Amino acid sequence: MEDTPGPPKPRLSSPSTVRELLRRHGIRPRRRWGQHFLCDGNILEKIVTAAELKPEDLVIEPGAGLGMLTLELARRAGRVIAVERDPRLIPLLMENLKAAGAANVEVLQADILELEFSQLAGDRPRARTKVKVVGNLPYAITAPLLEWLTAEHGRLALAVLMVQQEVAEKLLAPPGPGASALGVRVRAFADVALIRRVPRTVFWPPPDVDSALIKLTFLERPRFTADEQVFFKVVRAAFNLRRKTLRGALQRSPLLKLDQASIEEALRRAGIEGTRRGETLTLEEFDRLARAIQELQPQ
Repeated sequence: MEDTPGPPKPRLSSPSTVRELLRRHGIRPRRRWGQHFLCDGNILEKIVTAAELKPEDLVIEPGAGLGMLTLELARRAGRVIAVERDPRLIPLLMENLKAAGAANVEVLQADILELEFSQLAGDRPRARTKVKVVGNLPYAITAPLLEWLTAEHGRLALAVLMVQQEVAEKLLAPPGPGASALGVRVRAFADVALIRRVPRTVFWPPPDVDSALIKLTFLERPRFTADEQVFFKVVRAAFNLRRKTLRGALQRSPLLKLDQASIEEALRRAGIEGTRRGETLTLEEFDRLARAIQELQPQ
């Protein structure tokens, strides 16, 4: 007796299919939410390959959309938590998952930035379950989501993310004019790798900028030893007034509230010239400076 064929799997890699599906349901993508749907099977394969998925993996997908990536994650990982903010997309996402028989996916209609990590992953020890975050990020939440991830670095194995090309360049930039506070923050907790650049033409509707696929591999220990709050106050102070000298930026920053003598002593102890600009500091130099400031602060 021949097997009865199951329901056809949705072909979400076709722009015309995605466009028609949304049209039938009366849905127009919201650009202010960064809704640009990936419609390219080759890029999709790059994403899931980079995620190194295993049957024991728990994957969190921010911005699940219609489920094109969700379906591939479900085929390779043990469990997928698909988070989608737009309530209009939830019925379509559920329909596509059901048609593909993806029973290992939990769908949450929520803004991921408003969720606690424990609501998504519980208290799974990192050694037992590798929590991975994989997603085609809505552009509107890229920076806050990266900060959200670094705050949870101890419970994450890796993240594979589609971001704006400009953001990827900031994360990868060495000390200098292209450096950013966000880049320092992310690299303090993870190795950052560029998988490939992605043209805007593989999305529907196409965004106004090109994208990039990046991989964050989270470290067992951060790349700094100073107190975390002090470290990032120093980083933010240096970049908030990046056209000032480091000395001037630290003096004017409301984050540190240090007098001139204390700043000069901290710079001396850290072995850093105050005439430099903050953007030129390496991560190790930021750490030295933060430790020196920490030592000078009243206990």
